[in-house]
Amino acid sequence: MEIEKLIVPQGHKEPITILEGVAAKPLPLFDYQGYQYTALDVKSFCELVKAKGKQPSALIFSDDAGFTAILDDTVISRKQDTVTMPYTYSVQMEEWEPVLSPGGHVFALKELIDYVKRADGKTIDNFESLLSSFKNFKYVSNVTGDFTFDNRNNYTFCVKVKDAEGTVRIPQTFCANVEIFKNSDWFQWMEIEVEISQPKSAGEQPLFLLSCPKFPRYLQAAQENLYEQMKKELDGWLVVQGRPTDRPAKG
Repeated sequence: MEIEKLIVPQGHKEPITILEGVAAKPLPLFDYQGYQYTALDVKSFCELVKAKGKQPSALIFSDDAGFTAILDDTVISRKQDTVTMPYTYSVQMEEWEPVLSPGGHVFALKELIDYVKRADGKTIDNFESLLSSFKNFKYVSNVTGDFTFDNRNNYTFCVKVKDAEGTVRIPQTFCANVEIFKNSDWFQWMEIEVEISQPKSAGEQPLFLLSCPKFPRYLQAAQENLYEQMKKELDGWLVVQGRPTDRPAKG
């Protein structure tokens, strides 16, 4: 850096310090990448859309993976702000997921009793009767002959407890009332099927398969319910069934 002429104020007696260097480069242009909010339930999703969205130019999508909102689709010079809400299971649903998953879940008798005991009369229809039937089977020391089905859709076992003979009935189906999605406040009675493996020898305890073949229907109904909740809460907003083109399909 060259200094051609240095003007010193009249009467200035302090030493003058001259610094040499290179001026800083201009800062790069700010490249806004958009902000992506994630909600875990419908109420939070709708509150975020209302707080951050621009109603005339917002788009809300619903598909098999959850909900997505583009808060302002007029933005073209940068990435748009979005809100997403994946379908999130409730704690209760997570407890029942092994039974509701494809193929169900196989229980030994003690494991099944403990599993049912964690529920209550609000969750399982005829809870005390169901739990009692499994508990009574616990004390069976010998299953005689084959089990049969009666006209009330029960498995009927001929059994021997010590020296006494009798029967034990276990229902082929029971109903469980489960909130599928977190904070949805929407519970659905689901039919749970019970299949029992035949004991191969005296004194052997059977295994119990609990499954729910109708669960895909129940899941679809729960998703439709969330969609209706969202449409009601976002009345006047543009809500469609579909997905943005850059969002991959579930699975």
